[in-house]
Amino acid sequence: MKEIIIAVAGSEGKREYKDVKLLPATKVRDVLAKLKLEGFQLMKPEGGAFAFNDDLYQAVEKGQKIFAAKADVEAGLAA
Repeated sequence: MKEIIIAVAGSEGKREYKDVKLLPATKVRDVLAKLKLEGFQLMKPEGGAFAFNDDLYQAVEKGQKIFAAKADVEAGLAA
């Protein structure tokens, strides 16, 4: 079992930190569903986002902090 920290950005204007325990073969979708983070994605430390079906257990180190960000972020000015 691995324990990681997920920093949730964009949740009601504040940042929350969630301690998460991962079992082998835990998928990104499992974590997002458990934390009720619909519309979010988990970000890779080196940049980019994890795919919904990625094996998060294999992808992270024990004690690592990763970020959850809203998947539907809009940027720029409204036309």
